[in-house]
Amino acid sequence: GCSFLSKTRVIQEHGGRAVIIADNAYDNDSFYIEMIQDSSRRTADIPALFLLGRDGYMIRRSLEQHGLPWAVISIPVNVTSIPTYEMMQPPWTFW
Repeated sequence: GCSFLSKTRVIQEHGGRAVIIADNAYDNDSFYIEMIQDSSRRTADIPALFLLGRDGYMIRRSLEQHGLPWAVISIPVNVTSIPTYEMMQPPWTFW
């Protein structure tokens, strides 16, 4: 129930250099959360990315199936001509 910013700051305060936060609803493939400032006036200094629940679930499931504690994840850029705010989906969903 804490904000995206609060989650990001916890990772930053524990030495994280970046964070990927996924929705915990494994079947969520369309509902985005607000990744904007909360009302606390705090900031974060590390990159933070939100994944839909379905995408986060697929990464976690792959790690578990292969018995891996971590992975290097390459997040593609939007190579379509459609702006991401119009697609309302991350670009990799369509690949």
